[in-house]
Amino acid sequence: MPRFVALIALVLAALLSASASPPAAAQDALAHRSYITPFPNGDRYRVVVLGDGLGEGLWNGLYRSFEGDPTIDVLQQSKKWTGFTDPKRYDWNGQIDKVLQDGNYHAAVVMFGLGEHNAIKQDGQVLKVGTEEWREAYGKRVETFITKLRAAGLGVYWVGLPIMRSEGQRAAAERLNDIFREKAFVNGAKFIDTWTEFADENGQYSAVGRDEDGRTQTMRNGDGFTSRGDLKLAKIVDKELRKDIDLAKKERDIPLAGDPDEQAKVASGLASAPEPAAPRAPSGRNGEAGAGEEDDALREDQVGDISVVRPNRDAASPIDDPASGAPGGGARDPQVITSELPGGYTAISSISAVSDVTLSSSRPQLPLAQRPYYRVLVRGEQLEPKSGRADDFAWPPS
Repeated sequence: MPRFVALIALVLAALLSASASPPAAAQDALAHRSYITPFPNGDRYRVVVLGDGLGEGLWNGLYRSFEGDPTIDVLQQSKKWTGFTDPKRYDWNGQIDKVLQDGNYHAAVVMFGLGEHNAIKQDGQVLKVGTEEWREAYGKRVETFITKLRAAGLGVYWVGLPIMRSEGQRAAAERLNDIFREKAFVNGAKFIDTWTEFADENGQYSAVGRDEDGRTQTMRNGDGFTSRGDLKLAKIVDKELRKDIDLAKKERDIPLAGDPDEQAKVASGLASAPEPAAPRAPSGRNGEAGAGEEDDALREDQVGDISVVRPNRDAASPIDDPASGAPGGGARDPQVITSELPGGYTAISSISAVSDVTLSSSRPQLPLAQRPYYRVLVRGEQLEPKSGRADDFAWPPS
């Protein structure tokens, strides 16, 4: 009976922990579509590499990998034989603010582990490697380091250790990777797994491997890397980093009027549209137009590095609603724009004034070239079926 009660308590604790809110840093990372800023200074991303001897080799590979890209700078700030077990040798948590002070960095690539199989001295005690006390102390130092990087506005890419040669070093690397992976996840960093990339087909350590051209090369020098190994390691990081940079750059394209083709159709349609009625002048105290009031004037706002022109409408004055019976006639009728498509099809789209001031009315419309009928009838694409719909042939049925 006591064992049954303990089992119930364990299940309840698991449910409560699963329903708990993620840490603030993780929520902050998930609140944005892109992981790093879409608007770097000078349109150049500055990536800093932090770590020990492995970090130095990784920087060498990343420098070669991004050498032909003028929009990305990779800078070296690693130090051999340093880490989080011996702050007397080099205190990363104490020095990281100074390292970042004048860097104007946008992302940090981090790799530690070669010299981290040492005991930790803390509060007059010596914590042996591998004990729960050692793991907790080491994890707090790693967490503090990630938190400082994220607080500085950097995207953090923590590179995990690869498979090691000896059984003891392999177990130590797995132990460190568990800590790195956990602390990265809960503090809004990205963990990049490299373990299997340097293993053979049986999952064992291998000093050789294939490069990006498919040629067999010597990749490892014991537990470290050769020059070719550094480049292969860098390519793994390169793939993840470029994906986030490309996503960030796409956020610069504010979807106000769709793609360039659709914008051209909208512009031509507006040019042929009849002149709108003259705006009503707001009455002043003596029936005259209010001084300085320009209802239909345009204003230019700055959104990041982009200038956006929009109507200079006072947010306090609501848009006329036809259903309210108020003078002004309400919003204008929508304007229909048509375009002949190959195969005898006609694309029809409409533009109408916003008739409500709710948040839903300000959501961007899907561009014409991305709408389902255009993708299916013009491009010939096959759309993914929705669960439970007639074209959903998944088995067993969803």
